[in-house]
Amino acid sequence: MQPMAERLGVDHQQLQQFMTSSTWPVAQVRAGLAWRAVRVVRPQVWVVDDTGLPKDGTASPGVARQYSGTLGKVGN
Repeated sequence: MQPMAERLGVDHQQLQQFMTSSTWPVAQVRAGLAWRAVRVVRPQVWVVDDTGLPKDGTASPGVARQYSGTLGKVGN
């Protein structure tokens, strides 16, 4: 978020709050970005994969025992 805020000349915390708190229709934005990417990249296939971030401890937000493709095993 910080590099984007620097390019736009805005405060990165305000940009983060705007992105996470706004009620604008995200589907339209995603569709527009996908069409722009297709024109530039001309993909043969699309691969959608989840990204897991390993965490430690029981006090970290979002920590639960489950399989993680990133880890290749069950972890936090």
